[in-house]
Amino acid sequence: MAEETFEPKIVAFTCNWCSYAGADLAGTSRVQYETNMRLIRVMCSGRVELSFILEALERGADGVCVLGCHFGDCHYITGNYEAARRMELLRKLFKEAGLDERRIMIDWVSAAEGERFGSVVNGFTQQIREMGPLPEDYAEKLAIVKGAIEGERLRIVLGSTKRAFEEGEIDEDRYNDAMYEIAVEEMERQKMYKALDDAGEAMTVPQFSEAIGLPKIRIWRHILALTQNNILETVGEKDNYMLYQRRSY
Repeated sequence: MAEETFEPKIVAFTCNWCSYAGADLAGTSRVQYETNMRLIRVMCSGRVELSFILEALERGADGVCVLGCHFGDCHYITGNYEAARRMELLRKLFKEAGLDERRIMIDWVSAAEGERFGSVVNGFTQQIREMGPLPEDYAEKLAIVKGAIEGERLRIVLGSTKRAFEEGEIDEDRYNDAMYEIAVEEMERQKMYKALDDAGEAMTVPQFSEAIGLPKIRIWRHILALTQNNILETVGEKDNYMLYQRRSY
């Protein structure tokens, strides 16, 4: 019996002014391209929140791409730059979580590039096809990334990015590095919450360290911040270490 070919499900967020128009041109020009991709039209690639991409993957997409205007051509001036910055952050978080960042992509297609639209679709579809279905532990790792993205600290930073660059002299590399460090910290805290859920009981700093593979000094930093913000609380001690659990309200 012949082995079935894996046919991926792909979601593409397309900018109304450029890439969606490019897709329309590809259709009217009879450009041949894969039909695995489902288009979602948005007004600007900068409108695509990282949570949209993660939700598409949660709902069964094998790959997700964002297609926007070329740099310098954005209808809203800086939207595609914002999209590129967010996607770079998400790629780094995927690698940090042990996910294959090749399942997400951002690219640029103008309204006059029907042929290019077809090429981008075909290339990404083939890439996902060769990668195969999502691995079994994908949902668990994706939940860690999603928890970090939805955390208050990162939402504040991502929400203020455009204003920060418009209002003053910002070193972009330093800003991006700081944003990434915040994201990594949020992912580590998500792992701590999961460790507590898995254990079903309060944990000490050494137990956290063993469960998620972080040095005890880094766990201490998280404990200090999380207790100050009333997210964790002490409930006793064990082996001369304080026990911590999530605060109940």
